[in-house]
Amino acid sequence: MTHPLLGVGLYTLPEAARLLQISPTKLRRWAEGYPFVSSGQRRTAEPIIRRDLQALDGEPVLTFNDLLELYMIKLFRDAGVSLQTIRAAAEQAARMYRTNHPFAIKRFETDGKRIFATLQEQGVEGVAKPTLLQDLNLSQMVMDSIARPFFRRIEYREFEPLRYWPNGKDGHIVLDPQRAFGKPIDARSGVPTAVLYEMARGGEPVENIARWYDMDVEAVEEAVAYEVTLKAA
Repeated sequence: MTHPLLGVGLYTLPEAARLLQISPTKLRRWAEGYPFVSSGQRRTAEPIIRRDLQALDGEPVLTFNDLLELYMIKLFRDAGVSLQTIRAAAEQAARMYRTNHPFAIKRFETDGKRIFATLQEQGVEGVAKPTLLQDLNLSQMVMDSIARPFFRRIEYREFEPLRYWPNGKDGHIVLDPQRAFGKPIDARSGVPTAVLYEMARGGEPVENIARWYDMDVEAVEEAVAYEVTLKAA
């Protein structure tokens, strides 16, 4: 029998934070929500994404689609778009596409501008008009120059994401929820990039590693460099 968790990708929150190169605290707030005090009353901000799973064996987990959505949120936040505007865009897109993962599907690449334009007409609760206009200008910039390269690194079946190639589809590294629970691997051999990095860090020449795993030296070097980038973030 097919296990229901196969093919969805599984990441703990610390793993996802490492892959997305953001702080675990920030990621947890986006994925789980957070408490805050307003006008002397304790309130709770809801998560921005709609997670497929809440926990596995008592530990919070994310799926592949969750991970892609969080990456999009990171792109918007890095550009200075407010969380209120991002949240409103996610809700609007979820209604339009009838999906729990609006930022992950390919249609967001083409329709994202229209969604933010709709928000300009409707307004966003809790965001003043001048701030909203600034948010929308920043959002347009993200869609034009930052998000499109990200979407080009995603492989789709129609509109649904299948795989993510962090160094582009010409690279050797892939995150595929059907393989290794979505962890970064060398696409041809299936060896996790973390394994290749640890061997190289231990002093093993990349030529030896490539020979043992029947890999190109270039693929080993790319995997090691990728892990170095993640650890340096």
